[in-house]
Amino acid sequence: MGTHDLDKFASDSPITYEAVAPKDIVFQALKQTQSMNAEELFEVFKGDMKMKKFLPILECHEKYPVFYDKNRQVLSLPPIINSETTKISLDTKNVFIEITGTDLMKCKICLAILAA
Repeated sequence: MGTHDLDKFASDSPITYEAVAPKDIVFQALKQTQSMNAEELFEVFKGDMKMKKFLPILECHEKYPVFYDKNRQVLSLPPIINSETTKISLDTKNVFIEITGTDLMKCKICLAILAA
């Protein structure tokens, strides 16, 4: 599940969910000071005690899942990390929630709980 400030990206067109080569996914991830591609990001996260345990979920694949807005701004690299650009702040008024998973029923349950 990812949460984003809806007002910080182009939401007037469908969000796309794509499979893209890691070297071609370039963005500033949450809590990072600069933009980098997913290969570089994973190298940084290999030294992070919290993040490194999640890397094997995607590392073995040639392409990684990524959410883009209509301007090709990265919103999220699920299930690893969201973008710094769309992070929630105290000023956030409109929230976009994305839920991804390999089990549709679990995704629906998560969405139902959030909606309730």
